[in-house]
Amino acid sequence: MTINHLFLLVTPARLPALRTFYRNLLQPVGYTEMIVANNDTLIGYGSDYPYLWLKALPEGQTPVPTHIAFDAPNNEAVNAFHAAGLKEGGKDQGGPGIRPEMSRQPYYAAFIIDPEGNNIEAVCVDKKGIRKANGA
Repeated sequence: MTINHLFLLVTPARLPALRTFYRNLLQPVGYTEMIVANNDTLIGYGSDYPYLWLKALPEGQTPVPTHIAFDAPNNEAVNAFHAAGLKEGGKDQGGPGIRPEMSRQPYYAAFIIDPEGNNIEAVCVDKKGIRKANGA
């Protein structure tokens, strides 16, 4: 089973900037802005379905930063994701490279902190190789 979708709850005042940030950040991993609803307070991104949603919190509520990792089709997409994140004003949380502590397979990843404090990752890893190594 996979996760159907995920909501990032964000500060309403930052939503317009985050909309642009995520539109550009996620393009290298094949995501586009797919849906805008509820008077522009709900924005869905995905490849064939809106898997990630930005949702404006009610005024006065504070978002809780989280970590999300997106599968990338190849290492070049991870590199492009990281470059886009920096260009859009994200903070470097770990440049593109192999993280040997993360997997038996080469785990090539990069990390960006978005303007709301979320740790966003793009990763390219051979999951079929992991299943074979685990006997599945």
